[in-house]
Amino acid sequence: MGGAAGGWRLRLVLAQSPSVRVGLLVRWGRQRRVEGETVRENTEKRKEKSRDAARFRRSRETEIFTDLSDALPLSPAAVAHLDKASIMRLAICYLKVRSLIHMVPEQVTPKADIMNDPLVMSAMEGFLLVLSADGDMVFLSENVHEYLGLNQLDMMGHSIYEFSHPCDHDEIKEILSEKSVVNGGQRAVIPRSSFLRMKCTLTSKGRNVNLKSASYKVIHYTGHMEESDGEDGAGSSSGDSGVVAGPRACSQNCLVAIGEPIPHPSNIEIPLDKQTFLSKHSLDMRFTYADDKIGEFLGYAPGDLVGKSMYEFHHAMDSEVVEKGFKCLFSKGQCQTGRFRFLARSGGYVWVVTQATLLYAAKGNKPQSVVCVHFVIR
Repeated sequence: MGGAAGGWRLRLVLAQSPSVRVGLLVRWGRQRRVEGETVRENTEKRKEKSRDAARFRRSRETEIFTDLSDALPLSPAAVAHLDKASIMRLAICYLKVRSLIHMVPEQVTPKADIMNDPLVMSAMEGFLLVLSADGDMVFLSENVHEYLGLNQLDMMGHSIYEFSHPCDHDEIKEILSEKSVVNGGQRAVIPRSSFLRMKCTLTSKGRNVNLKSASYKVIHYTGHMEESDGEDGAGSSSGDSGVVAGPRACSQNCLVAIGEPIPHPSNIEIPLDKQTFLSKHSLDMRFTYADDKIGEFLGYAPGDLVGKSMYEFHHAMDSEVVEKGFKCLFSKGQCQTGRFRFLARSGGYVWVVTQATLLYAAKGNKPQSVVCVHFVIR
């Protein structure tokens, strides 16, 4: 319409005499300028209103995130380094923890802050992990960085599938989907044990690398599933915080586990403990070396074992335990067997737990040999 009106005006001007034509053109140009200024003023007003609205939204958003970060059970120094996405992730994680509290059988009030006690952390020889039924890491103890090089707050709220080896995902799903057995109205606690390869940013020299350059480290998780009975906590408010647990909270399950790394032979302190002896094997598990201390427990001289298979020296009823352990060794690089009976030279047996590590060649990264550390558990 504007183009048609402009063309009509132009034809009208050209039809006039020169003097009239100049006057019309001047008046027309002035009118166009006024209209243009009006449009610009209206546009600027709209832009200003939009900027004010956006500024208010950002200000309000900042206030909300500040209040949310203040509500997190974290130190001010830790909160100061969190971005908005991390605050949201940790807030959701904290709410999940609150919804799982009702699964604890009874209220326990510790005399001290156990999770910040260095003696407790060192005695645990690992880190604490609470995993939701869908695989979210609801809680990790602060000392997780000592084993994986990753910060506690950088992992909480994320899925364990993001930090574990893809080939272990099916095993994780199987663990989380297993149900406890109910006997006489009581839910039996079934222990869970698994070896999972987790991303680790620590190098052999103790340096920390970027997550994209992380390698995988075998972590032995031992724990149990905490399952709600579907009655407690349904629709009730969680304490004085005013947070309502909701109907889903009472049906949530979680895995509570301790994650312990298997020490690499290069990091084992020499001499070994009194109840410990070492052996080396080829890839078919034949002895290539045996510690002299093996004679103290089993009566063998090292030469008696060299060239013989490790599978010849365990009790027949423990075959499944041993085979399962070494199957894990060759698929994941490290393992810890369950208890098995190591046959003695003079008859009888000694109960042993073995930690095994697959060693790789310096060039080509191919498996070369196996080192086993045997713990006598009489």
